[in-house]
Amino acid sequence: MSSLFGLDQSSRLVFVSEVSRGLACQCRCVVCEEPLVVRQGLVREHHFAHASGREPCDVSHESLLHRYAKQVIQDAGGLTVPLDDQVVAVLGMTPALAPAARLPLPKVELEKSLGAVRPDLLGHTDLGVTVAIEVAYSSFCDMVKVDAFAGLGLPVLEIDLSAFTPEAFSPLAVRDAVLDAVSGKAWLWPKAAGLPAEQPSVQALAPEPLGDLPKARLPEEVVTISGRRVAIKQFQSGDIAVKVIGYDPDVVSLVKSIAKANFAHYSPKWKSWNVPRWRAHIVRTALRAKAETVSIHLQDRNRS
Repeated sequence: MSSLFGLDQSSRLVFVSEVSRGLACQCRCVVCEEPLVVRQGLVREHHFAHASGREPCDVSHESLLHRYAKQVIQDAGGLTVPLDDQVVAVLGMTPALAPAARLPLPKVELEKSLGAVRPDLLGHTDLGVTVAIEVAYSSFCDMVKVDAFAGLGLPVLEIDLSAFTPEAFSPLAVRDAVLDAVSGKAWLWPKAAGLPAEQPSVQALAPEPLGDLPKARLPEEVVTISGRRVAIKQFQSGDIAVKVIGYDPDVVSLVKSIAKANFAHYSPKWKSWNVPRWRAHIVRTALRAKAETVSIHLQDRNRS
């Protein structure tokens, strides 16, 4: 119901307990933008009402809770997140003993589409890493959506706010759950246990002929996706180059989507995607998750 939330003079979402009573709140309806008044009766809980006396507009609590939580994160410029070795590596953070830490997000975008997925928020860390944040109330991310995030190599954090029903909503409690608490937050990708459960085995193999790649530029790793080999070459800088050996439109499209989501640029000369070192691990992980086999070419790695 819309009677618990309104828009203030700056068009920010506010809960009824956060503003003055009566018309002094200077709030508008979140649906029709008609002026609202705060009622503080003895029978009903405090609530907004249209100043004209018309019935409350119809809007779901879940939609407003989502909007409120996203506003809280955007205002704070970051939030506390649970950590493990895999998450630390993907986010490019300094390893720490603490199981949680504040993740600064100086830039936050709302409801930005990324191919087939549209996360609630897209945060950009001070290290340049992009993180998706999903706010859950009655519906949670399914495996199809999680796989889509993994395919993009995009870390995704889900925050469970199902406890904050209309009857149990508290602005302070919601802010604490969103910004400071660790319980109720989970990384959907990467998983806490590391790579997804179904991973190809990694074998140390002697280098095999790779068609159109000269031996001097043999990759350190080759993943096979839909029968097509994808070469990954690491440079001394830590950057990597990713190249599909031969041509397969589906595999080329997959590699392109993963590379572009991780700030890679395309080299027409070498027909490869060059990925910056701080996103290299994410791209490797995403490609391995899609692969049937992975081969590590140890002697080429030593030469890199």
